[in-house]
Amino acid sequence: MVIDGPDAATRESLATVDDPRLRVVENPTNVGISNARNIGIRAARGEWIAMLDDDDEWLPTKIEKQLALASTLKREDVLILTLYYDRHGARETIQPRRFPRPGQPISEYLACEFPLFGSRESFLQTSTWMARRAFMLDHPFTPDMRINEDPDWLLHAIHDPINQLAFVREPLAVFHTAESHTRLSVNRKMGWKEVRDWVVDGKDLFTPKARSYILVTHCLRACVESNCGIRVCFSLLGDCWRYGAITPGVLWFFFRTAFLFPAVKRWAPRALIATLAKWGRSSWAGTRG
Repeated sequence: MVIDGPDAATRESLATVDDPRLRVVENPTNVGISNARNIGIRAARGEWIAMLDDDDEWLPTKIEKQLALASTLKREDVLILTLYYDRHGARETIQPRRFPRPGQPISEYLACEFPLFGSRESFLQTSTWMARRAFMLDHPFTPDMRINEDPDWLLHAIHDPINQLAFVREPLAVFHTAESHTRLSVNRKMGWKEVRDWVVDGKDLFTPKARSYILVTHCLRACVESNCGIRVCFSLLGDCWRYGAITPGVLWFFFRTAFLFPAVKRWAPRALIATLAKWGRSSWAGTRG
């Protein structure tokens, strides 16, 4: 386990675990999540790496079932995942709800799978990942990335989603969205310009469609939440034109994020908002544009 920076409470808690398999690496200073993960991967001694963030949970049979699936695979460069419970207070969903389609680029799978009114439902939560240590040593996390380090790793390492992503199709981990919500919201608001630059500069990582979807979902949402103003919102649509692709889906998500959702949140009754959100989570019509 890697403790990223001095943390006496965590160190003392781990000291009570009487298991020789537990090895603790405590960084003298905080180096960030990408660097901390690379340190942990290099320090590991086993054949397999399975990640667990400190605010998530594994169910008891997770590793067992992933290893069983691994024994059936011929390729060495495979990321083995499970479904997971996305838990936000009393509300719980099973994710991901969509798996890659034959021939679908990894960037479009990660960025473009949205229902009409709901949130992205192809998120590959890191605490479900398992891969060979050799594969992860060959593809380290990009050092010093502050946000989006997980999709960045996937974009660099996974070139054939159908054959490089293997799923145990039952939920074997728990992602506590409520505990992460504040941190994620702050990162999104503070880091949308970094995401915009990452998308625009990463010409080999994204298809034009995927680039535009990130600009009109992640970046635009952060702009709206931060009250950046309509001019900034339209500048992101301009980026879609210059660096991505304008499709019906991109135009819909721009309108949805910049105008429709803010108006609904301002004027609609809460019951109507809940009904639309529930319906949107079960609709995939908006993923084809």
